[in-house]
Amino acid sequence: MAYFLGRDVDLYVTTESAHNAGSSDAGTPQAVGVISNMATIRDSGLTSGSCIPSMASDASVLSGSISDATGIDLSTSISDEDVGPFMGKPQIMQKVELHKETVVTVTKKKKNAFWEVIYNGPSEAADWGGTGGQDDHRQGARFGVFGDTTANKYYINDGNTWMYDTVESGSATDCIYGYRVHLVIGNVPDGSANPGEIFTLRNAAVTGYTVSLNADGVTEETIEFTSSVNPTTKTPTNTTANSVPTGFDITRTPIVEL
Repeated sequence: MAYFLGRDVDLYVTTESAHNAGSSDAGTPQAVGVISNMATIRDSGLTSGSCIPSMASDASVLSGSISDATGIDLSTSISDEDVGPFMGKPQIMQKVELHKETVVTVTKKKKNAFWEVIYNGPSEAADWGGTGGQDDHRQGARFGVFGDTTANKYYINDGNTWMYDTVESGSATDCIYGYRVHLVIGNVPDGSANPGEIFTLRNAAVTGYTVSLNADGVTEETIEFTSSVNPTTKTPTNTTANSVPTGFDITRTPIVEL
């Protein structure tokens, strides 16, 4: 486990899709925190354009910046399963590794209901990828988007689509399940060339959301991203002092890596 102060890490969150919202081959949304009641959007401080962008380019990733982060916890673990003992065999316990798990927990100042809507909903009914009814009001956009190859459009993933089947429109091999969390570690704007390192959590679902309360009201919120897909690390391509990072990992995850 590693813990970073918010000032030591640049944080960006995108969808796993590489298409731009609104382009000829992708409808809206890429992944959204929009809700059905526009009055609620205004009351919560959100705007109709509040969304998590695609990872179409470095510029698109930079537009998904998460500001006001006070702390970021990065932890890795392994999920094991006990095998044995078996009848007629000695009492031997063996553990079999099922998968690795990486969790990024972000604590930030709460300024609106965006992440609360992402986790709890309601979602916009027209953009909901489920069966309709009131389901869009009961669930947020915790699992990113999925592409409807028939309608050539993207919808909010309701979590019922298997990861192997959550593929990019026009591709049968690129998984777009969940979100991509880009952590630029050590890129401190101190006037010197310090490129740092980009740690990328791929295909992560939003698995937790909490807020902290005190006598004066809500102060901070915590968002938890969890993935069982191996993360990647890269060195930013820019080395210019006080410049924004470039060279993000925006390659979609092949389903063979899941």
